[in-house]
Amino acid sequence: MFDDPKALTSANWHDIHMWLQWLWIYVPLVFTFAFTMLIAHAFIPSLVATKHLPANANRLRLPLTGFAAIVLVAAVVMMVLVINSTLDVEKFYDRWWI
Repeated sequence: MFDDPKALTSANWHDIHMWLQWLWIYVPLVFTFAFTMLIAHAFIPSLVATKHLPANANRLRLPLTGFAAIVLVAAVVMMVLVINSTLDVEKFYDRWWI
C-alpha cells in the first residue's frame, strides 16, 4: 500500500522548519489585516455616526486602509513562500489527506 517510513535527514527537518516558520508568520499577518480593515471600515464609521468620535476621525480610515493593503501584500508573499516550502516537504511526505 504505502512505503515504509524512513528516518528524516537534517535537510528534511530544515524543510519542515522553514515551512512552519513561513506558516507562523502568515497567521498574524492575516489577523492584522482583518483587524485593521475592521477598525477602518466598521468601527470608525459607526463611532462617527453615533457621535462617539469626532467627524475628523474619518481621516484615519485612509491610512489604516493603506496599512492593511501593505499587510495584505506581505501575507500574499508569505503564502507563496508557504506553498513553495510545501513542495520541499512533499519530497518525503507525499500523503496530503492523512
